[in-house]
Amino acid sequence: MHRIPARRFLAVLSPTLLAALAACAGANTSDLTQGTTGLSSALPGGDGRALAAYKLEFRANALQGTDSLMLRFSEVWQRDNREYLPDLYSEDVTLVTPDGQLLQGRNAVLAYADWQLPQISGIETWRDEFAVSGLMAFIYGRYETDSSQPAGDHRGVHVTIAKRDHFTWQIRSKMYLAFGGSGVPTRRDLLSPEPPHLTLDSIRARYGERALNGQDERAEWMVDAYLSANSYLSEFRYAWNNDDFESAVSMLAPGAVVRLPWDVPVVGKTNAAYSLERLLPAVGDLNMSILDFDVSERISFCMGRYTLPAGDQVLTGYYTAVIRLQDEGPQLTALLFSGSGANGVATEKLGGR
Repeated sequence: MHRIPARRFLAVLSPTLLAALAACAGANTSDLTQGTTGLSSALPGGDGRALAAYKLEFRANALQGTDSLMLRFSEVWQRDNREYLPDLYSEDVTLVTPDGQLLQGRNAVLAYADWQLPQISGIETWRDEFAVSGLMAFIYGRYETDSSQPAGDHRGVHVTIAKRDHFTWQIRSKMYLAFGGSGVPTRRDLLSPEPPHLTLDSIRARYGERALNGQDERAEWMVDAYLSANSYLSEFRYAWNNDDFESAVSMLAPGAVVRLPWDVPVVGKTNAAYSLERLLPAVGDLNMSILDFDVSERISFCMGRYTLPAGDQVLTGYYTAVIRLQDEGPQLTALLFSGSGANGVATEKLGGR
C-alpha cells in the first residue's frame, strides 16, 4: 500500500508555521507562554527540566479550564440558566445530539437547547480521556441525563472538542453516542439531507474577503492543515477498504479512543485492533466526508458523515476524528462513529461471517 509520507504533515505543522499561526490568531495566546523563562535549558546542553515543568503547568491549566467548562455546562441544565448558554458554545460549533441530529452553528444549538431545557433536569458529564495542544482540547468520557419525560433518561459517551477564546473555553464540537440503541442516526428523517461539505473556499471564508483571494496567511495555513488531515483520513480509509489491518492499526495512537459501528467504545490500540479485526472482513468500503474541521498547533479534528455497507444494510451516520502530531508523525487519538447494535447486526454476527 502506498502510504502518504509523514513529512508532508510535518511540513504543514512545522514550528515556524505554528509560530506564525500563534502570531496571527484572533485569540490572544500571550498568556499561554507566561512562565517560560529558562526554556533555554531545553536546548542542547540543557537538562530540559524547565520545558517539562512548563508542559505540565500548561496541561494543568487546560484541565482546569475545560473542567470549568463542563461544570458550567452541567449547571446551565440543572438550573435552567438559559442566559449563560451562548457563552458555552463557539459561533461555529457543530453538535450531534443524542437522538442523532446534526446541528451546525451556535444559533441552531441554542434553539435545540432551549427546546430541551424544560424536559431535562440535569446532565452529568465525566472526563475519562484528555489531550490538549495550543488553544484546543479533546475530551472523551461518559454522560448521563435525567429527564422529566417518561423513558427520557439515557446515558452513553461523549467526545467534545473545546477551544479557548481568549481566557474562556467553549465547546467547538460535540458528539453524543447514547447506549441502549438510542442516538443511532440511521433514520432518514434525522439525517441532514444535504449537509454542506467543507471546501477550501468555505475555510478561507472564515477569515474574510481577502482570504478568498489567497491573501491571508492564517487562512492558507488552515487550508494546508485541512488538506493534510484529509489526506491522513484518506489513507486510513484506503487501509480499511483494502482490508489492510496492520496499516489501519498502525495509524492509531497507543491510547486511542475508538468506537466502530456495531461495537462498544474502547480505549487503547490493542482493544481497537480487536474491533477492527472483527469488523473489517464483514463490511464493505467506508466512505467519509468532512463537514467541520479545526486545528491548533499539534491537534486537529474532523467531524463528518460516513456510509458503510454491511450485507444488505447501508449504515449512514456521523463520525469524529482527532489527529495529533507526534514526534514520529500524525496519529489518530480518537475515531468514533455513530451507530450501534440496534441497527440489527450484532458485532458477534459480523465477526462470525
